[in-house]
Amino acid sequence: MKSASAIKEEEVSDAKTVLTMSRDVKTTKPASSRKTSVKTALTGGASTGELKKATENLAAQITRMKAEVRTIKAKVLAVNTSKAHKQLSDAIGNADKILADSNGKVPDGNHSRDELTKTLDSAKKTLEDRKSVLKTFTDARTTLDTKVQAVNNAVNAKAAQDAADAAAAAQAQAASAATGGSSGYRAPSGGYSAPSGGGSGYRAPSGGGSAPAPSNGGGHPTWIGSIDGSSATQHWDGNTSITEGNIDIQ
Repeated sequence: MKSASAIKEEEVSDAKTVLTMSRDVKTTKPASSRKTSVKTALTGGASTGELKKATENLAAQITRMKAEVRTIKAKVLAVNTSKAHKQLSDAIGNADKILADSNGKVPDGNHSRDELTKTLDSAKKTLEDRKSVLKTFTDARTTLDTKVQAVNNAVNAKAAQDAADAAAAAQAQAASAATGGSSGYRAPSGGYSAPSGGGSGYRAPSGGGSAPAPSNGGGHPTWIGSIDGSSATQHWDGNTSITEGNIDIQ
């Protein structure tokens, strides 16, 4: 009764069980306060009739106290059962949430979730059954909590594996970027090449000639030939270039 008296109304499914037990506790007198009128000195001072009457009084008190004990036990059981009922109800609510949240998050092919579903259905039937007793509620909650823990373990295992896979993928990507040479400058494989055709750009004369010193003493050489293969002569007159013949400079 002392233990049950510590249970509060919000901890049980039926608050009336707590109120009723509390009322009975206040009205129950402890055995130590009960007395009977009988002479206790067994020295011949009490007559046989007085002793018989005292015995009857004690027997009646024992009967009343036994009845009170049965009543108190029933009230305590009601409170404890109501508490177990609420605990199972709360466990069912939590299991429903775990089952929904774990969808697609377990690596065991939904085995743990299927087991939880079966246990959850059984627990709901126990909760609604009016014939269920304290032990039934307690056992159902214990079994349900075990299945919930199994699902939580499976979810945590998959989350840890996913995190490890993601870390490995990131590490592999970083290693590939470091060794692949995708960044930085790469020189052209072909190098530089002069224009292959066209008339633009400079071409050295195809024919070579001697380069005697000019007669005019201007200090510039004279050469014979042209860039297109025709005969031509160029010489300098002072600082002026003079071309004779057909030369096409492009």
